[in-house]
Amino acid sequence: MRRGVLIGGIGAVTLGAPCQALALPMDPALSRLVADAGCLSAGAAQSCRPDRAAYYKLVNQWGFALSPNPVHEARTTGLSGFDVSVLAAYTGIDSSADYWRRGSQGDQTSSVGGAVPLNSAPDGVLQLYSLEVRKGFGFGIEAAGSVGVMPHASLVSFGADLRVALLEGMRHGALRYLPDTSLGIGLREVTGMGELSIGTLALDARLSHPLVGASGFVLTPWLGYQWVRIEADSAMVDLTPSSNAIGECGYLGPNVPGTPSGTAASGAPPGVFDGSPVCQSGGGGDFVNSVSFGQAEIQRQRLLLGLTYRQEILKVGAEFLTDLLPPDAAQTDDSVAAALRCDVNGENCRASPRQWTLVLRLGAAF
Repeated sequence: MRRGVLIGGIGAVTLGAPCQALALPMDPALSRLVADAGCLSAGAAQSCRPDRAAYYKLVNQWGFALSPNPVHEARTTGLSGFDVSVLAAYTGIDSSADYWRRGSQGDQTSSVGGAVPLNSAPDGVLQLYSLEVRKGFGFGIEAAGSVGVMPHASLVSFGADLRVALLEGMRHGALRYLPDTSLGIGLREVTGMGELSIGTLALDARLSHPLVGASGFVLTPWLGYQWVRIEADSAMVDLTPSSNAIGECGYLGPNVPGTPSGTAASGAPPGVFDGSPVCQSGGGGDFVNSVSFGQAEIQRQRLLLGLTYRQEILKVGAEFLTDLLPPDAAQTDDSVAAALRCDVNGENCRASPRQWTLVLRLGAAF
């Protein structure tokens, strides 16, 4: 474990500056999520505590924006069907919240107590633009793939969907009054978020019924439910990027055979080689400020409302998604619910805000 801390600390020192320089305003900035900004004060030789509650809240809202949100009715494209679309998704976030101001890069023009930079104006809405291709395979089965980018962030989103229509296209007798019904699963992964990785899994059920106009157009409203699981993980993060842990301790190398010691010390018992840093001066205390925020698993339950319009090959649509339950109330793990509701000390508790996403679609169906 201490060897991992050492590697994380060295990586943050050597690579931190270039990554900061290339970062876009809404890229994650996990190094600012410290529980007490006082640990960053000049000359303070103490360890910083990661604000994991803020981390969970940040991941929770990122995950909502990056979850699968395909704009389609319950009826599939059919055996010979093929659909190509451009999607524009707009997701509201709690941009005035402290965890967004600290947890995103921004312009870094203001700070907390002069120690922690802030994003002075986080985007109120996250925009995700995607290209999606859908193909039917008969027997009510349809598959899709998508890739998307987000302005003001360095990320690229990609994923796939699979669904099966349990009931569709009934046109005769009493069955013609039944709605089309489908079940689906979707996966999304994200790359380019630096210290943070996020993946989402969504399961949904939809009901829809087409309304055919006299001129040949088809208008299809739908209603759906979606369960989402957000999984996130953090790389090693340096909570004190302005401090040079290697320089402050007079770093000689890892505590392994062959590293010169002299009067230096690593903190390990005599004769024990554990790979921890060997310091010639100081105690190397800043190395412990390279931490991982760990894994987070968060659940969301969403309501889907949508409408598509089709005229020959032209197909346009819109979908609105919102939480059925407040995010903290949707959790099966009490510790996750508490992290979404309260601060890192378990205080200042309030219900996590619901989110919404509006998705617009323009495409062609063949």
